This record gives sequence, C-alpha cells and structure tokens, in this order.
Amino acid sequence: MNHLDVGLDKGRSKTNLAVARADGQLLLEARIEHFDQLDPQPITDEGLLHLIAQHLTPFKAHPLSLFLGGYLETPRSFFDGLSGDGFDVQALEVFTDVHNHYGLTDMPGNAVTVACGSHWNAMYYDHANNVICFASPCAIWDYLPHSFEGITFARFLLAWWREAWVQGTTLPLANEILARTGLSAATLRNTVKQNPMLDTLSPPRWLALGPLISQHANEEPVASFLNQGISQLQHLYDRFCAQVTPSSPPWLVLGGSIWSNRLFERAQGALARSGIPVMHSQGNPARGAIRFRRTNPMVQLEPWASRDTRGSSEAQQSCISTLRKEVLPDQTSLS
Repeated sequence: MNHLDVGLDKGRSKTNLAVARADGQLLLEARIEHFDQLDPQPITDEGLLHLIAQHLTPFKAHPLSLFLGGYLETPRSFFDGLSGDGFDVQALEVFTDVHNHYGLTDMPGNAVTVACGSHWNAMYYDHANNVICFASPCAIWDYLPHSFEGITFARFLLAWWREAWVQGTTLPLANEILARTGLSAATLRNTVKQNPMLDTLSPPRWLALGPLISQHANEEPVASFLNQGISQLQHLYDRFCAQVTPSSPPWLVLGGSIWSNRLFERAQGALARSGIPVMHSQGNPARGAIRFRRTNPMVQLEPWASRDTRGSSEAQQSCISTLRKEVLPDQTSLS
C-alpha cells in the first residue's frame, strides 16, 4: 500500500484533518468540532482520538505519517492509541500550529508568522525556514490586551456590552452580542462582572462573538480596538526584527480563522504604510502541516516539538539546535 500523510491542526475549538498522497493530492479533508452548543465541556482527548480514527478508517491499510500542529498533552498516547486501533502509524510529529499556517504560503523564509485563532502564537523563520526565534506566551498573551485572537475579541465586546447595558444604551451591536451568547441580559452581566476574563463563560458562547469584530470593523468602538491591535502587532514584528536583525524586512504572515478578508485588508493597509510586507495564509491548516514538513523535513523547530516513531518508546525532539532565541516580554512598550 502507498504511504500517506495525515495533517492535523488542533486548536481550541476544532481540529482540522487532511489526508494526502506523496504527490500532494488530497484524499480527505474534515473538521471536528470540540464543543457542542448544549455541552460546555470540550471533547476529551479520547473522544477526539476516536473521531480522528473514524475519519481515517478508509486508509487503515496504508502506512501513515502524522503531522500535528497544536498541543497534545501525551503525544505517545495518541500514537499508541491509533496503533492500537490497527492503524499502521510510522511516525507522529507534534509542533506549534504556526507552521500549519506558514505551510499554506510559498514559505519564502525571512518571515514572521503570526497564527491567530482562539489564541495566537508567533515564530520567525530564517531564509532556510529554520525557526530561530519565537515569542514567549507571556510576551503575547499577558501583555497584548488588543491582540487578534478570539478570546480577546470576546473580552473586549463583553466589557463594552456590560458598560452599555449599565448605561441603558441600546445599540445594534449590543443586541447582537447578547443574542449570540444565548443568555439573558442579567445572567450575562453578572457573569462578565464576576469574571471579566471569561474563565467561567462556556467557550461556545464567547467563540460565537468573533465574527462581530469583522462585521463592525468600521464602527466604533470596534474600529479603535482594531487600530490598537494593529499597532501592537507592528510592535511584536519590530521586537522580532530587533532580536534577529534580518538583512531585509521580513514578511509578516498572518494566518488563522480570526483573519477574515476584511480584517486582513485593514491590517495589511496599515502595516504597508510602515513598510511591512504582509502575506495572508489561507486554506486548511491541516494541509499546511503536511506541506511545511514535507518541504522542510530537516529544519530546526521550536524546543517543544517532538517526534514519535514505531521504534521509539518515548517522544524525541525534532531537529532542535541551540540557535533559537525567545522574544521576551516588554511590558512598558506593550501596555
């Protein structure tokens, strides 16, 4: 049987899947939702593995190489689970989902790639597509209050909604926010008041708010929020440049479900005025995972990337060297 590649893009709200032949021909694409609107609890790792196995059943007789962009708590258990179900898994590589989005472009090298979905992450690729610099979670998540990610969009919208509700202001955007959460005004107000970080709000309720940012991008207060986000995105880009000192301005690759055409065009126009070349990554990121690793099989990845094979008893690091740098937080300039 011919060898097949399986790409997986595992995010907060969904997992994308793609199966391709060695020549790149796609045989299957699928999307697995992690949340049910009626159940606030996400799918378990065991449940996700079961659904992935169901999609892969037609390819059970083929040797498989798996490329997963995202987080797996125990990659070896995932590997053994599929093998135990009768799949001929040759290797499992696990790495940051940023590579999935970069893999949907021409992968030009000398590029800062920012992947934005429910949460975001960022990497710098040198001219040979080695990862030599990455942004720490603290640099991104703790100090970028206007970042392009679903949870930040939701926090902003709900904080604004609560203020409008207290003032008795009735606006179309406020009505849409309330309708999308599916809660009563009193319940939503209390939830946001008690936990403005939304840790206690069911993810399906805040995930539904993301599209409102694109729909109201040219209206206040969303327009000002987006302008601040673009400014912080430029600052993050500048921090990468200061760290790696490239010989020419790197590409800024923006990928992820958060980037609607309207948001991308807005960011591209603003960043172009600062001399930053911007590229939009579009398509199924699971396919991008395959393209990235098949095109760059030996490049160095981030420190937490791993590889499991049939002959190994535990995960091994994937082509890791000591050249990587970390973009550290700069609280003063990001505030």
